[in-house]
Amino acid sequence: MLNLFGTTKKMKGYKVTDNARTKKYGIGANSLKMLLDKAKLKFPIKDCHIYLSTDGFEVSDEDYFQSLEPQTLFIIAGPNEIITTDSDFEYEKLRQRSPLLKVADIIYEFIERNPDKFKRMICEYEKKKPQIDIEKTHLSLRSEHSEWFEGQEERCNSKEEAMSRRAQDRIRSYYYKTKDELTRNKLYRSNAKARVMFDRILEKFRYLLIGCDYFSMIFDRSCVKKHEFLKKNDNAENAEDDDETDARPLPNKRLKQIIKEYTTKNELLDEWSVSLCSDLGDFYCQGPYSENQPCNKDHCINPYASRENLILFQVWNLDHQIELSRTILPSLIQNVRDLVENPNQKCPIHKKRVVDISVLEYFLEIFSLKNLKLVHIVCHEKVQRSNVSNGRLICENCHEYKIVKELLDVSCPEEVDAC
Repeated sequence: MLNLFGTTKKMKGYKVTDNARTKKYGIGANSLKMLLDKAKLKFPIKDCHIYLSTDGFEVSDEDYFQSLEPQTLFIIAGPNEIITTDSDFEYEKLRQRSPLLKVADIIYEFIERNPDKFKRMICEYEKKKPQIDIEKTHLSLRSEHSEWFEGQEERCNSKEEAMSRRAQDRIRSYYYKTKDELTRNKLYRSNAKARVMFDRILEKFRYLLIGCDYFSMIFDRSCVKKHEFLKKNDNAENAEDDDETDARPLPNKRLKQIIKEYTTKNELLDEWSVSLCSDLGDFYCQGPYSENQPCNKDHCINPYASRENLILFQVWNLDHQIELSRTILPSLIQNVRDLVENPNQKCPIHKKRVVDISVLEYFLEIFSLKNLKLVHIVCHEKVQRSNVSNGRLICENCHEYKIVKELLDVSCPEEVDAC
């Protein structure tokens, strides 16, 4: 195949797989058509299309294909197939390996089919459950309370570490959900400028999540900083401080440290980087989203006390007061659309041309305790809500724009890719 100068385009090596990752092949090609033709021989899929494995974006433009690096992994699938990205695939493997996550799937399926019956069962159980052995509640290490760790990863040596990872898993699930909905919306698929913006937003979210360690501290009883809610609860019990344990390390420790130092220095997330439980490990229901007062049913659980409580804690929800799928993400998508289609809009505060969306505000609404309430399943009101997102378009003079830009400047892009 000849380029504009009459020379033959260089062959490059690529990798192809199907959506289920059943097999992976190396293919040499110098054009999108050649790659597609060879991929069809490996995967006999009707009406074959090529997608990037990283985010599920369909590659249909020759110039864009030529800009991709050698050894890029492509997914071969039909035109209407929902693409399983690399991150989704890895998370699913993790879920399949975790016995407790499987238990959670069974519980959630039952809840969806029998919500009222499940609530009655939980309430009846909680009335009859035996008193917790306080001595075991205080214990922390695997060697001290081995039955608590049944089904846990071997590398979890303390309850605090295990609970920190559970918090990270919940927050990561919001990232995957956000990424899934943003990259599958029509604007992302059809508009190249919008796609670049969405990718940058997700990248910024990831930097901020690294900076706060995916809010690992919210379930960690050894975290010194407690949520303001606990100070209002007269029943909160205290215990001697346990030694602080490290949450699961991210692949690139240097990058994590750089971003964490920056977020700490600027106090970006301090207000929300707090624990939701007492020093003993008691969690209290914060009440329905519609009420600005503690739960009047006195819902309380201590997952540090027993394995049974640990499993039950999975049905306690981190409830988005401003709804994620119905409100926050549609608002984010609309702001991206407005910025792409009408880039000459003015910031209402500084009267300057808008250049970005308020990433930090959206981040706090999606991932932080600014918008999340820990609630018992009975207090989780699954109804459409009138709360609106505070996300907006911003200009270069907006404080939020400057802060996030500085955060990106201190990060090393080549290292971020490893995370």
